[in-house]
Amino acid sequence: MDDEFADNLSVFLVQQRVVPDSSRIGGNVVRANARMGWQQSAYEILKRRQEYGDVGDHSLLTDEEAQEYLDTMGLRFEDGKRMLIEEFRRVNGYDPVLLPVDPKFKERRDLARERLKLPPKA
Repeated sequence: MDDEFADNLSVFLVQQRVVPDSSRIGGNVVRANARMGWQQSAYEILKRRQEYGDVGDHSLLTDEEAQEYLDTMGLRFEDGKRMLIEEFRRVNGYDPVLLPVDPKFKERRDLARERLKLPPKA
């Protein structure tokens, strides 16, 4: 990956949470880029990027795929996850219950890529 591309790349790590005794799903976001590192409270940034049309479910990455991009920035995926967990703990006073990865993740990603006429992921 060339340096100019890496300098302009942002990786968003989105935490979704199910609100107990409710059908609501909440969320929190952190962002990583080469210049600023990890940033908390990136929800508005993510929202603006989505409005520009350059972030969407076609961008969904596995943890391993995201780490490849983060390697070029000198950042670790686990640090972003830790930030989200610590923020959840600070706000709620207890640790989140972490669920396994969405079993339909690759199916949703592939359908989105097909809909957007992007090549399939290997």
